[in-house]
Amino acid sequence: MFATSRNRWFVLFVFMIAHGINDGFGWIIPPLLPTIREYFHLSYTEMGAFFTIYRIVGNIFQAPAAYLVHLMPITVILVTGLLMSSVGMLVASFSTSYKGLVWISAVGGIGRSTYHPLAVTMLSRMFGRDAFGRAMGLHLSGSSIGMVVAPFIVGILITHYSWRAPLQLWSLLGILAGVTLFIFLRNLKSELQPKEKPLSWPFFSRPLGAYLVAVTVWGIAQSGLMAFLPLFLVDHRHYNPVSAATAFGIMSFSGAVCRPFLGGLMDRMGRRKPVIIGGFIISCISMLVLVTVENQWFMYGSLILLGIFGSGHAGLADTFMIEMIPSQRREETIGFIYTLRMSIASLSPVAVGFASEKFSLYHSLFILAFAGGLAALLLLPVKEQPAD
Repeated sequence: MFATSRNRWFVLFVFMIAHGINDGFGWIIPPLLPTIREYFHLSYTEMGAFFTIYRIVGNIFQAPAAYLVHLMPITVILVTGLLMSSVGMLVASFSTSYKGLVWISAVGGIGRSTYHPLAVTMLSRMFGRDAFGRAMGLHLSGSSIGMVVAPFIVGILITHYSWRAPLQLWSLLGILAGVTLFIFLRNLKSELQPKEKPLSWPFFSRPLGAYLVAVTVWGIAQSGLMAFLPLFLVDHRHYNPVSAATAFGIMSFSGAVCRPFLGGLMDRMGRRKPVIIGGFIISCISMLVLVTVENQWFMYGSLILLGIFGSGHAGLADTFMIEMIPSQRREETIGFIYTLRMSIASLSPVAVGFASEKFSLYHSLFILAFAGGLAALLLLPVKEQPAD
């Protein structure tokens, strides 16, 4: 697809930046929740509803967004989505009511829907099976860098300004990234656009369905943990909001550093499944330790392991899924899978918030910890069957 190897690594680098900004909107919200709670006097359920609505609106539109490749260039779709998300969150940061914050951010969240199905499809075509794991690992590190930088910005600004300042700064970075993405990719439209792509329904197979069930189970746990981890540290481990944001950043940083090595390990082994199952099991154990053990060393060790194997593991596991789909049917299939999987996972924060009010946040996260082990068991009988 690409004339030179240099071109594909350059595109990967640009996608890493866009990925970090796009996902960073999701990662900047959790460390802001303790402060937003105080400002609007919210309950656990209301905080979970805010995060759930923001995410689910964007996730639902991933399937239709994938079909836009038949109407316009991929570069236009990606840039428009990033700018829409950034401007929407910038406007949401000026909200004076809880309802305004929820619904304006939800409209901005629609912009997030364009990125994942199109970007990962392009990467799967640019990089063969021998390098795809490493490419996906680096691409996910872009998201992890956003996870590191966003809480870091929160930690710096929240002590001197309100919760609005970090959101406004990230939105401005998003607008800058959108313009940059357009400038750098405008000359690569012909190479990024699929040639003679037929209009078709999403592809489906039994192994693909089994994978979807397994990774959705883990996605529910991941979404609930990511949303409520800072609140758990504030309410149950007596961290202040700045320390909780820092801990969140430590977890993210470990993932940013180590995820490319996990992808490279997959490529070296020539298999995806052992690394994916191992990651689910380690995540399960790490969550249990994080929730039940109060020793600081064990807590930080668990956060680091969750950063490496948990916070973005569903994305790395997608190498297994993507290679089961014929190349010419990947946009619509990945869009459909992401819509289904991520929309279900998006309901986790509001469910965890409701359960935490009825029981406790401790018990909610304790139950979610077992999702990693269940996901590993569900994936165990699935065979690796690359389509191309």
